[in-house]
Amino acid sequence: MKKMHFCKKNKFATKTLYAFFKQTFRHVKIKRKDCVGKCKTCKHCPFVLLDGEVVKATTTDELYDRIAYEITKQWWAFRKK
Repeated sequence: MKKMHFCKKNKFATKTLYAFFKQTFRHVKIKRKDCVGKCKTCKHCPFVLLDGEVVKATTTDELYDRIAYEITKQWWAFRKK
């Protein structure tokens, strides 16, 4: 994973998640943009763009789990090289 984008207009407490990942994963470009262009998703659930792919969940905690899963999956793929 190289880029993670959060939408500032998402009302599902993703600001806290953004701050956590920003502090924890300094090697990943993590940004909060005014709008990431996924308005239908943004209105209904917490989400993030990981390298341009939408990752969404029903709660912020579930979103954390999904992001952590993607990071872990990429780590194991990297280790097998």
